[in-house]
Amino acid sequence: MARELDVFIAGIGGQGSLLIGSILAEAAIKEGLSATWVPIYGVEKRGGDATVTVMLSEGEVASPILAKLNNMIVMHQRMWEKYKDRIKKGGLLIINSSIVEVDSGNYEIVKVPATDIAMSVGSDRATNMVLLGVLLKKRPVVSLDSVKRVIEEKSKNKGIAEVNIKALLRGYEFE
Repeated sequence: MARELDVFIAGIGGQGSLLIGSILAEAAIKEGLSATWVPIYGVEKRGGDATVTVMLSEGEVASPILAKLNNMIVMHQRMWEKYKDRIKKGGLLIINSSIVEVDSGNYEIVKVPATDIAMSVGSDRATNMVLLGVLLKKRPVVSLDSVKRVIEEKSKNKGIAEVNIKALLRGYEFE
């Protein structure tokens, strides 16, 4: 099976959607994959739309943007309402069920109380890492170890890195 992944991550400014997209892309590059990371965000410092499309492949990435995607992470209700038509039939939808509600659809839904899980490991700011952990479990295109290394490299504060890795692992273990 080819190692490929497309994922659209939709949140609002401050939730860390762009960060987990860049971590995923960097981990893929460390493993020799091709990667694109296309962030789109509003001008607001906090609360504006913050989305990222990440494409990973063993070969070249033909287009960094797709109209319909196989995988989506939704971190905020407003983002679900805005982008719900972007997920393909049969795709994987991971939501932060602490704050997002969705109707059933023609896709696999993983409802993760990500904010609650992040709080249990020390900070609601690690909500994004919980969701990334779930994605890695469901779509193991890059290794958990590579992602942990990137988190450690990107974190200037060792304590923050530890909380983020705990949150990532809790998401990875989520059933």
